[in-house]
Amino acid sequence: MESSAPDVEIVYRADQSPREAFDALVLELEDSLGRSGISFEARTNGAMRLADSPLCVVTQWEVGKEIALHWLAMPWGQSKDATIRIRFESDGTGCRVRWSLSGWAGLFDSDPSALPDWAAGELLPGIFHRLLPDSIGEWATDRMARRPAGARSREVYRDPTYHWPNFWLILDRLNLGPSDRLLEVGCGGGAFLKKALESGCSATGVDHSPQMVALTRESNLDNVRSGRLTVVFADAARLPVDSAAFTCCVSTGAIGFFPDPLAALREMHRALAPGGRLMVYASTAVLRGTPAAAEPVASRVHFFEGPELADLARRAGFSAVRVEEPDMEPYALRAGVPEEALPLFRGTGGCFLLRAEKPG
Repeated sequence: MESSAPDVEIVYRADQSPREAFDALVLELEDSLGRSGISFEARTNGAMRLADSPLCVVTQWEVGKEIALHWLAMPWGQSKDATIRIRFESDGTGCRVRWSLSGWAGLFDSDPSALPDWAAGELLPGIFHRLLPDSIGEWATDRMARRPAGARSREVYRDPTYHWPNFWLILDRLNLGPSDRLLEVGCGGGAFLKKALESGCSATGVDHSPQMVALTRESNLDNVRSGRLTVVFADAARLPVDSAAFTCCVSTGAIGFFPDPLAALREMHRALAPGGRLMVYASTAVLRGTPAAAEPVASRVHFFEGPELADLARRAGFSAVRVEEPDMEPYALRAGVPEEALPLFRGTGGCFLLRAEKPG
């Protein structure tokens, strides 16, 4: 406990137990800091580091109760007592998460107005910026679809009912066998890979969500241990795989989120062996505004036209390019999609399946 009132305090409520809120906070911190180049060793005597430089050390780690971080001295040596404490306090139906910053006034020598001015001029604007509609929309899109994270996304992507129709479509078209080497770009929680591996093939899954990479490994643990499945964290435009290493490549529901889809397709082309097959599933603008493509995601995903997809594939170096508009209802029935959602899959026009080959 601090001997005096903290310099700055932020409190929010979570509809979770203290243990659940603790675990969620640590996971989110690891993900968010990692995207900023800061590693977080989330444990007793751990640390936060920017490159090789430590920023703070973990001085207290009580799971479900408290985390204390001791900030290391600034170059001018005035922050030797700066700490951040995060407490998880049960309130009966949930918990309050309390962030307390203490000892930070030492950063500003003897100026008594500097700390509140710093809080008002540096801390609060960052919070207000994150409250802008566009910022919230970007965060929600990442969390739900573009870079899935959080307990709800992990639950959904472990066995994504509404993705199974396109999984079954692609599996039918691929007809995988033991000699195939499969690459999936944007593997989500690994459900497609798990089913594909039943064919006896080997596979590599790539995703840029750390939580989805972890979920794919967890969901396919036996195949990972046996060496039949490799799962890597990477961007679609920079695949960390050997050239000409795969007989087939799949991307389902992800291309609309790629910042540079042509670069991603060129990487898939590089990864395929001569004669290798490509299959890319993409939703169309017909679904905009439906539960399959609601806001804020609908404004942040690119809905392709069929000729546009085909042109991208040809520019990436593929041949035998064709774009199908399949009727997804048979696959939705096969996947056990609830009856009330079947109209979203009925008839053609809601999706494209891009099929192509790497010239032999």
